[in-house]
Amino acid sequence: MKFKHFLLIVFLAFVSLSCRTTVVDNNSLKKEINYIPYYLKVYEADSLFITNNFLKSYQILDSLFQKYEPLNMSVYYELKTYYSAKIILNKDIELNDFSRLVSKYGFTKEMIESDSLLNDYCKKSNFFDLQNYDDLRAKNVKSLNLSLRNEIIEMIGQDQLYRRTDFDKQNKIDSINAKKIIKIFDDFGYPNEFLIGNSSIDKMYVGIEALLLHTRDNERLNYFMPKVLEYVKKGKASPKIYANMRDQFELYHDKEQFYGSYDNKTNTPVDEMNRRRKEIGLPCFGYEKWRTNKLYPNMKF
Repeated sequence: MKFKHFLLIVFLAFVSLSCRTTVVDNNSLKKEINYIPYYLKVYEADSLFITNNFLKSYQILDSLFQKYEPLNMSVYYELKTYYSAKIILNKDIELNDFSRLVSKYGFTKEMIESDSLLNDYCKKSNFFDLQNYDDLRAKNVKSLNLSLRNEIIEMIGQDQLYRRTDFDKQNKIDSINAKKIIKIFDDFGYPNEFLIGNSSIDKMYVGIEALLLHTRDNERLNYFMPKVLEYVKKGKASPKIYANMRDQFELYHDKEQFYGSYDNKTNTPVDEMNRRRKEIGLPCFGYEKWRTNKLYPNMKF
């Protein structure tokens, strides 16, 4: 009996350990998903779409979305590129997939109608003649933390309250805002559009980027920059804000930009600059300017 009991205990322990290992492995897999390669592939697909290589652009994004949950990054909007490429290539789009643009990514009718490709496809497919549009929109809004959005709006207002008139008062406000951001990170994570919504909520862009650029040196170096980089890798924050934080710090200390995120004035060799940028998920040096010139050739800066 004792030997049988021993075997039973060993068996149960093995099963329990196997289950725990599976859970840990699954969690580890989730933790190991690094969005740095995702950003780089988005830029590649973006450049191909701009230069009319729609098939290759679609193939890159389609493969990318098999591994990563799409972000629909600000400026690049890779989901819009993906569906536009599908339409150009005469590939079908499922209603449920397209509906996620509204329910998960915050697209509105106005956003879709402003894009001729998406709008024509919607009309042809009767996607948003359906009564469920309001339900999809409501689902998106319900998923957001609007009280946190309002708190950040208030913090942004405070951020500029005395910036040009009273340094001491503004310095105290910056310190208070920094503590609030730390609490937001602890309680909710990085407050991106998935958490607090996009400009369709109240016709305002709401983000903490400017607030992060007004943090003290020691806090920025020892807490905010490492924390934001962690969020960048997880697909929660833009690589651009991390680069801005580092480059602004260098410029304020009479040093050269590390990532070249502010302008094109740098003595660092392009290959070295691109190596640094690639490490945090930024496009090649000068890509943003090339992209703007391609898309808006008549725009004056």
